Amino acid sequence: MFLIDSASPEPVTLDTTSASLALPGFSPDPSIVRVGSDYYLITSTFQFFPAIAIHHSRDLVRWSMIGHVFSRPEELDLSDFFDGCGIWAPDISHHAGEFYIFFCLVQLTQDRRVNVRGNYMVKSRHILGPYSRPVQLTTEGNDPSHFVDTDGSHHLLYAAGIPRGKGVKIVRLSDDCTRVVGEPRWLEFEPEKRAPEGPHLVHKDDHYYLTLAAGDGIYRGHHQLIARSRHLHGPYEPSPLGPFIVERSPEAEFYHHGHAKLVTTPEGLWRAAYLLRRRTGGFSPLGRETAIEAVHWRADGWPVLNAGDGPADRPPPPPAALRDDFDTAALDPSWMFIRRPLPGGHDLAVRPGFLRLAGGVSAPDALVGVNAVLRRETNHAFVATTRLEFVPTPASEAGLLAYYDTSSHVRFVVAGDLGAILRLSIQDRGCHRILAETPLLDTDTIFLRMTVRGLVREFAFSYDGMRWLSAGTAPDCSCMSDEGTANWGFTGTLVGLYARRSPEGSALRADFDWLAIDPA
Repeated sequence: MFLIDSASPEPVTLDTTSASLALPGFSPDPSIVRVGSDYYLITSTFQFFPAIAIHHSRDLVRWSMIGHVFSRPEELDLSDFFDGCGIWAPDISHHAGEFYIFFCLVQLTQDRRVNVRGNYMVKSRHILGPYSRPVQLTTEGNDPSHFVDTDGSHHLLYAAGIPRGKGVKIVRLSDDCTRVVGEPRWLEFEPEKRAPEGPHLVHKDDHYYLTLAAGDGIYRGHHQLIARSRHLHGPYEPSPLGPFIVERSPEAEFYHHGHAKLVTTPEGLWRAAYLLRRRTGGFSPLGRETAIEAVHWRADGWPVLNAGDGPADRPPPPPAALRDDFDTAALDPSWMFIRRPLPGGHDLAVRPGFLRLAGGVSAPDALVGVNAVLRRETNHAFVATTRLEFVPTPASEAGLLAYYDTSSHVRFVVAGDLGAILRLSIQDRGCHRILAETPLLDTDTIFLRMTVRGLVREFAFSYDGMRWLSAGTAPDCSCMSDEGTANWGFTGTLVGLYARRSPEGSALRADFDWLAIDPA
């Protein structure tokens, strides 16, 4: 499992009005619920597996990933889903002793011109499941959420972008939430809502409050709107204060705020969990992250963020050091696979204290079918180091991987081509380039290191873990971001370990002793 440096700073207390970057790195579309004194927060995972990450906290500051809604490959097969597709914008709720998870499943047609969407529901009496089989509720829209009205009736909200200016539909569900009852209705209010997403309803003081994100879902202009009505179906009146959450400064470090959901504390305080981005060099390689901030209610009944000051813009706390020695029976929940784990692709038992990876079969310039074990990058500056025991065979390679999607990634590997060599290469918006190659001594043990500073990545290797030699630089990794990818974005850069062989290559095994991630 990943061990956190015990010397890391103590977290701030709960009753704060400053922003808390609760989940740094690729953790988009947060949905939160409180059950007693426990908070549960889930986030989108798109084409990565396990799917729908579940996080737990007791204070809204210290969070731990405790599992996923879909953790067994037979529950969800994402093998054929394109980049940026898969699981979108899940919502978590709790009613009458049961957890409900609503989510959207999105796929592109083969020509990538049309995306097909559907909203689904699973439920369980336990946060870690097992969850029921998915039930499809709609064949349109995205970003579903669950609302239980004051009379106990269940309703599904979801975003619908056409016609422009509307944005949200609502439809009643059966009491067990397994089917739609009646026809969907629009929840309308002005202003125009471009690319609506993440709608949620709360009922407070005889008003229904409808909040949703709008603007450009990938780049600038993203913000959170709020409106209210005394009736579930409206008409809804937009807040006279303008957007509920918006960052207006073009120079702010945090931007792209939105996709908020409100939650109350046991003391009756209100908080908003929402997404944002951090920029470096004009790009956001970490993807969309989750922040939590205080919400206050004015005398006129309208909520404001951070006592009316809007979203805070201050640097996140210093990162903690992380290390996984692969000394547990199963991988820590923070590890991810691309689309689905390779059957028999990883093993922690055959050699205790090591992660053994088998070679996934793929072409040299792609990672479809590759065997990769990855985790979220959480900072713009860090050092990732691993110790690898590997004897390469022809047309095979294993090592470090920084991965955004199939079009954008960096590989730093030991390769078996005309003897063992160390190869640094980049897949830049679909174009594969070798940046550096270094012949290696006749040894089966090597230390690999990647140092990240913004969009620049430097690479080094060592035979003994003490004397390090430069192996090259990837000077511009802007392709590994939503703004820079050649594909449909929405995710974030991951870092980890992988092994690959070409179809004509022989079987291989690569043993990784540990992975350490330290502040740069």
